[in-house]
Amino acid sequence: MKLFIVAAIVIGCVVARRMYRQRQSMLQADQTSSPRLPSEIVAGSDRTWVVFTTKYCAQCGPIEQLLRSTQPDDRVVTIDAAREPLLAKAQRIKSAPTVLVANERGRVERRLFGAEAVRGFVLEL
Repeated sequence: MKLFIVAAIVIGCVVARRMYRQRQSMLQADQTSSPRLPSEIVAGSDRTWVVFTTKYCAQCGPIEQLLRSTQPDDRVVTIDAAREPLLAKAQRIKSAPTVLVANERGRVERRLFGAEAVRGFVLEL
């Protein structure tokens, strides 16, 4: 009986680890394969921060203010995901705030999910 319990725990751990790795690889693929942003959004800026918001996002306003104050040379664009559903779908936006960091050609270099991720990334710069 003890052997059965130990075997079940080991198998459970192996399955959980495999599921975790699959999830991480899916998130990593999501990071690297974003379509380019339209040129109207980046408008020739070296770096553009695109903040996807919703009507009820309490953290989106403070995140936009943080970016404008700490990155004064960069372009900061706010997009309501509900008003721009095609763009939000193309960029695979699933929650707000989601912030995309794009270069001058509209290539998304970084995807940040949630206010804490944005704050942490800004502090690293």
